[in-house]
Amino acid sequence: MKSLKQLKRKDLKELREKWTEEQDYICPLFGSRYTLDLFVIDHLHKLKAEEPDENGKGLCRGSIHFQANSIEGKITSAFKRLGGNKHIDLPTFLRNLADYLENNKSSTDEKYIHPSEEVKPPKLMKRSYNELKKVIAGKQKLPMYNQKLTKALAELFKKYGVQPELRKKNQENSKRTNQQETLCQESATIFQ
Repeated sequence: MKSLKQLKRKDLKELREKWTEEQDYICPLFGSRYTLDLFVIDHLHKLKAEEPDENGKGLCRGSIHFQANSIEGKITSAFKRLGGNKHIDLPTFLRNLADYLENNKSSTDEKYIHPSEEVKPPKLMKRSYNELKKVIAGKQKLPMYNQKLTKALAELFKKYGVQPELRKKNQENSKRTNQQETLCQESATIFQ
């Protein structure tokens, strides 16, 4: 039976340096190389009333990227909170999940799009409608603006030579996501 060594906060820096160096600055979860300052010491949380034990409760598990640590914590918490632990243990579930994500019905010849994923038509920009309104200047009746490029509106844009401006629903969100992905990629390539 191996003894458990209680660490102090000041010991974490040295342990993080040691373990990160031993794994060549590669996060075991992300599989990429990062600078030391992006690593944290991961540990298995225990309940306050519980004692640390050799089965893992309260024990340090490794040095991983801080975002991987956050993701792992959220997955573990959600698994328990949503009742997954009543059916299966988390490591087995995650292995099954990986297999399922790589081999499911979407990889067959029969492909179905879920109703909630139906592509929404792009929205007509208000400034584009107002430009058309200005060009028409009362010469013709203009349908009410409702953010949709209807067939009637499309014909009017064509007739009066005005280019309709369209915006997809999540255009701004995708810009934000792309910026976040770029930051993560830049961090991952520091050592490469």
